[in-house]
Formats: sequence, C-alpha cells, structure tokens
Amino acid sequence: MNKRLINITIAVLCLINVGCEQNVVTESELDKRSQITTKYREYTKEFPLVKSIAVEELQQLQAQGKKLVLVDVRSPKEREISIIPGAISLAEFEENLERYSNSDAMIVAYCTIGYRSGKYAQKLRQQGINILNLEGSLLAWSHSQGELVNDVGLTNKVHVFGRQWQLTADNYQPVW
Repeated sequence: MNKRLINITIAVLCLINVGCEQNVVTESELDKRSQITTKYREYTKEFPLVKSIAVEELQQLQAQGKKLVLVDVRSPKEREISIIPGAISLAEFEENLERYSNSDAMIVAYCTIGYRSGKYAQKLRQQGINILNLEGSLLAWSHSQGELVNDVGLTNKVHVFGRQWQLTADNYQPVW
C-alpha cells in the first residue's frame, strides 16, 4: 500500500467519523514521520542498551497521572523556544540527580529527535540510573499534537538545526 493510498484512507475514515478530532495526515507529514523514524532508528545504533518510549505511550502515561520526570537535554537557547509542559532542564535534573533517581517517577529524556537524549540516557544507564529516551523526541511529539510551552504560554514552535531538520508537523513552526 503506498503513502497516497494510506493518506486517502485516513482522510476518508476521519470524514466518516463525524466526531474525529484528528487532523488529516498529509503525504508531506507521512514523509516527515518516516524520516524521523528512519533517523531515530539509525541513531539508536549508538546507544543500543537504552530503552525508549513512544510519544503516544508517554502521552497515555501523562493522561493517567503517572509520576514522570521529563528531562530536556537541549541547550537553554533551544528550550527558550519551547519545552514539553512540566519538563526540567538537564542542569536542574543533575543538581537533583539523587532525589530524581531515587524516586518512583519514570525518568524520560528528550531533545529534538532523540540523539542527544539517547547519548545522555546511555551515560546515566552506565551509572545504574533507569532512564528512557523519547523516540523521535520533539519532532515526533509535534506529530502527535503534543502541547509545547515557553515563557509566554502555549506555542507551536520547535527549535531545529536548519532547513534539513524541518520535520515538524505541518501545524508546528520550525525555528533555528
């Protein structure tokens, strides 16, 4: 089944289901999702022992009220653009590492696509700390319509590294 047929099928299903609140997934978005998945899978070869969590699974745990510690490993400049609500910086996490690692909360690291957070999770796993890496990180988060915030409130902006990284969902704005 090709991408166009999948896209048409999704669109028809959404039209049939009057209560469907999902945005229709465009062929462009399917291509972006595919690129994110491909890049992430390639990166995981560099941290094979790190366990990951899918965006959808993380969102379900959030909805269920699961205790989570979301660690944004990106730079301050990137975090100024947006973060997942409730996330803490790498510096804040490391300042309170003992408290967080000894709690019953699930620790999840993320970055733009999952490479830096995967490398960080690998480092912590070697120290015996149980931490997961968010698959596809903020780029995948945007395709699941995940909320993002900055100092002003809700935002649709995601910091990326340049034109080649414009893999956000169509209704999110890549910034570099």
